[in-house]
Amino acid sequence: MKITARFNERKKISDKLYGIFFEDINFSVDGGVNLNQVANKNFSAVYTDYVRDKNYYYYQIFRARRKQMNRRQYPAYLKYWSLSGDGEGTVTDSDPLTEAVKNSLEVTVRGEFTAANSGFNGGDSTERRGRYLRRNSDRGAVGVKENESYTLRFYCKNEDFTGVISASVISDSGETLAEGVKIRPEGKEWTKIGCSVKAVKTGIGRLVIRFSGKGTLKCTEFFFGADDYWNKESGKYRFGRFRKDLIETLSELKPRFMRFPGGCITEGYSLENAYDWKGTVGDIIERRPKYDLWGEAQKDRVYMQSNEIGFYEYFLLAEDLKAEPLPILNAGLACQGRSTETVAPGDPGFEKIKDNVLDLIEFANGDPACGKWAALRAEMGHPAPFGLNIVGIGNENWGERYNENFTEIVKAVRSKYPDIAVVWSAGFHCYKHPSYEEHRALIDPAKINDLLVDDHFYRKPAWLIENEGLYDDYDRARYPIFLGEYAANTPTNKKTLPNEFLSALSEAAFMTGIERNADIVKIASYAPLFSRVGGEQWKHNLINFNSLYVMKTANYHVQRLYSEFIGGEYIPVTIEDGEGVYVSLTEDKGAYYIKIVNTLAAEKACSIENITGHLEGYVLAAESLTERNSLDFYGAPHETISPVPMTADAGNIPLKPYSVNVYKIKK
Repeated sequence: MKITARFNERKKISDKLYGIFFEDINFSVDGGVNLNQVANKNFSAVYTDYVRDKNYYYYQIFRARRKQMNRRQYPAYLKYWSLSGDGEGTVTDSDPLTEAVKNSLEVTVRGEFTAANSGFNGGDSTERRGRYLRRNSDRGAVGVKENESYTLRFYCKNEDFTGVISASVISDSGETLAEGVKIRPEGKEWTKIGCSVKAVKTGIGRLVIRFSGKGTLKCTEFFFGADDYWNKESGKYRFGRFRKDLIETLSELKPRFMRFPGGCITEGYSLENAYDWKGTVGDIIERRPKYDLWGEAQKDRVYMQSNEIGFYEYFLLAEDLKAEPLPILNAGLACQGRSTETVAPGDPGFEKIKDNVLDLIEFANGDPACGKWAALRAEMGHPAPFGLNIVGIGNENWGERYNENFTEIVKAVRSKYPDIAVVWSAGFHCYKHPSYEEHRALIDPAKINDLLVDDHFYRKPAWLIENEGLYDDYDRARYPIFLGEYAANTPTNKKTLPNEFLSALSEAAFMTGIERNADIVKIASYAPLFSRVGGEQWKHNLINFNSLYVMKTANYHVQRLYSEFIGGEYIPVTIEDGEGVYVSLTEDKGAYYIKIVNTLAAEKACSIENITGHLEGYVLAAESLTERNSLDFYGAPHETISPVPMTADAGNIPLKPYSVNVYKIKK
């Protein structure tokens, strides 16, 4: 096989091509990147169910994707908690800590009483179509590592309790994993108290808070997390904090942009449930928890967003990762796969939607002396602007109502902030899908400057290989593309195990086409990003983790290698005898970067005809296409697939069967 570079046909490609997409799905934020391991920290959990009325049955029969349109919520105040001992514990909303944190646990003790929190164990699910089946309600999920220190803190109001409070982490088998210093609560007003907890053994269990003495007190807003967290030394993270190992794994991807916070949670299953960034900033105890629509995958449908990680923390993290922040905001439509609820220009609800976009830009970029949202940013600890340049309006929305709302919001944005770029949603699909051009016809005549079209797809591995050239014939006069969600993953496919090597191989092949078309596909982000083992809403994700460990999938290694080995210009190539092999060649001032994906079962010999030199890079391969890295609920990862360092010569590049080959050639 021979590769010939066509140097006279170079074209510039996006310098922000590969990024990441955060969404609170798979317990990836609360229960994941959020340092706090206490689930239902302020007794605010609710159970959400749909109403089986005539509307439910109509939508179930005729419009199945919207069958959960009508919903009710019921309290599940003690979800993830268990109480025992001499005394009683009840949840009360009398004498709330703040307007946002209304509930507390009122404990009356007559000797010794315990409140145990399981942590984020993922709960149960009965969905059997390949993504949700799990049984975890009886498991503890609070992780500690031997000799490491942790902090327990909470708010307490002591009415007449005399005694001490102690904390420990106890495994499900009864073994003590960590113990803390005793606390003696004082004062009759709400007071933040806490103690240090030291792990004596590595393991996973329950956080057990023991009240020893007599009397009554109220407690709420519990936190239990490691003393070592992401970028602790900076002092930036005064509110929500990130679990260090998970963010270090993200940092290795070298993301050029960061899309957040969703995804379907941006839309909500109703507009009342839609993500509201204003409820995620300010002091933690002023952030109101909200039901996460991904709770629909739970048997108990209890999945809350604490908002301890909010828009301020997302912006800080983007800054740390040197990634362009790309927030996605609600466009006045609930998730169209679940609801028909909308607001229209002229409705009071629409004005709130529009103001949320304008106010966010002020929060991110404004002068603290000139606006309350910019002043709040400064008060939180970041007087300098975050440098927001682009916002997305709507997620997987489509149709006339979406387009009218989008146009009105963009008009308001451009009137006040003319330099802000915007992202328009193409719905559930990508270029060449049968409904795609129908959706696009609503926006294409608008001629909005600095607009990206957000394409999404999840397809089987064979589709990605067959459609590697998806954007080859895309008209360069049209709006450029943001490939906001993609993966070799069909979510309801129960025959295929998650993250098998075939999926990574096919994504690598497809991504050579992304690079070839990176003059028009400006940015791209894989999805979903994170998944807690035992808490999956989707079975196929980039990074898996449990309470102690992180597991990098083969798909993760493809994303990391492609992000690291890329230049600023694309060089087209001619391939001789290259059937089943996919190639991308890019360059910068100091080097060429070549990616060669062999999707064949046979080894091939490869040469580059008009580039000479020594190649240094990596080869990613597996023993079989069904091989995958794995991680269970408790243990360390079992990783058999990872990049192997490799050298070669431009005139002789051996290609292993079913392999991803990524090299740098210094000039």
